[in-house]
Amino acid sequence: MSEANPWASPPVMPVQSPAPERPVRARVWKPGAQVSMTGGLPIVSAQGQECPLWVVAAHGGAGATSWARLLGAGDAGVGWPDPSGFTRAVVVARNSFVGLRAAQSAAIQWASGQVERVELAGLVLSADAPGRPVKELVELRKRIEGAFPRVWLVSFQAAWRAQLAWEAPTSREVRKVLKDLSVIGKEV
Repeated sequence: MSEANPWASPPVMPVQSPAPERPVRARVWKPGAQVSMTGGLPIVSAQGQECPLWVVAAHGGAGATSWARLLGAGDAGVGWPDPSGFTRAVVVARNSFVGLRAAQSAAIQWASGQVERVELAGLVLSADAPGRPVKELVELRKRIEGAFPRVWLVSFQAAWRAQLAWEAPTSREVRKVLKDLSVIGKEV
């Protein structure tokens, strides 16, 4: 037997309209947030070197020279460029504890306003070893990713150990990162 009253009208169910789609936009960060920092990466002179995109190593061995050569971008080494005009920079680091902490420090330095006329384009994290990173690194990486407008994760590139990255065959994954970054470099 049904529990519904045959003499009463059925309850009216509210109709939910679908949520409007939000356009997908890249996050744009503004330097000078209420963040303070002393020290950090040095500011290196880039006067006379007009590059729409610079590669900044968060630490030694991060692969800045390799990525700069692959991109045809400026290589700031372990430092921020001090350009004569506006430019963009991508930070590169290894996906290790030291690399992640160095990337975090670079992001804090940029957000504190110490790096002038440079827009932070994102972070390229290169795997420091084959296989999956340990759980603790994944958690740390997820926290640090929020400091960057975009993050590219690149798996271990075995070919880069035996020859120069810019002379080695590029994987599909690396080509995707290069394509994304070349577009960013042209937007200036």
